[in-house]
Amino acid sequence: MRNAEASLLLESFFIAAVVSFLAIRAFLALTGYPRLGASGIHVAHMLWGGLLMLAALLLLLAFLDRSVQHLAAIIAGLGFGTFVDELGKFLTADNNYFFRPAVAGIYVLFVGTFLVARTLIGQRRLRPNEALANALARLAGTLDRPIEPTDRARIRRLLREADPDSELALVLGRYVARLPGTPETTTPIERIRRRLGDAYVAVMANDWSERALVVGVIAYAGLAVVGVFLVATTAPLAGAPDTSTAATVAQVTSTLAGAVLIARGILSLHGSRADAYRWFMRGVLVWILITQVFVFYSSQLAGLGGLAIDLVAYGSLRFALARELDDAQPAPA
Repeated sequence: MRNAEASLLLESFFIAAVVSFLAIRAFLALTGYPRLGASGIHVAHMLWGGLLMLAALLLLLAFLDRSVQHLAAIIAGLGFGTFVDELGKFLTADNNYFFRPAVAGIYVLFVGTFLVARTLIGQRRLRPNEALANALARLAGTLDRPIEPTDRARIRRLLREADPDSELALVLGRYVARLPGTPETTTPIERIRRRLGDAYVAVMANDWSERALVVGVIAYAGLAVVGVFLVATTAPLAGAPDTSTAATVAQVTSTLAGAVLIARGILSLHGSRADAYRWFMRGVLVWILITQVFVFYSSQLAGLGGLAIDLVAYGSLRFALARELDDAQPAPA
């Protein structure tokens, strides 16, 4: 039985993990790598990561609430990022936190975990019994209070995907229809998302918006290509260990491949913004999943900065694509 909210939960997990990893690296670099402990005792931050993951596990075992699941996903992500940051200590005989390939190894671990998670979720629609199970799970959180409009709409959508001849689905549909509702409220995050969406629509309604988008995308891709070429050519000159020829070729080749995908998106822009955004996302994903691995090996600082920028770009494209798809949906009858 797949969870209909698995993609959101895993997204929260990975974002929290990457944020904690980047934040720890930045904090340690700014503070001169302080040590917590004295008299020969050093409390590694790996231990705090383990405690955070333990807290997330206890929450998942103790509660059924969906809100707790989302909180646990964030806590687990923060713990995982904190935990794997010290991978270098466990790959070297001298417990070397600064072991150069460790950051690339951490990044490969993130990518591998992401791909495994995507495989587990799959791209198939929920089976009828999975849709019914998810409707029951969502209803469980409303048993002691009136149902919110968003929960009612989502449960109805899940029931439409369930077996129409299921007696349980029919009974559940009638039960949900009779439940008292609550006034529709919006959380601060939802209000921010709505304002950003309205701002996006207002900007893209201008005649110059697509031209500005093309210029921005070309500038971003150009800076990415130039940056990777600089890392590939200057890292050995800066006193860093020589990067293998194969790694350098892979770094440059994957960068150019991502740029080609983005160029393909620019060509699609006049026909469909949604299609263009998908091509842009594919190009950025190539940079995130392949290029950054080799950039990390050549220069950790450039790798961390480039990854942060690519993540912001990918998240922005996902938001814009979702907005385009929402606008394309027919209005309710």
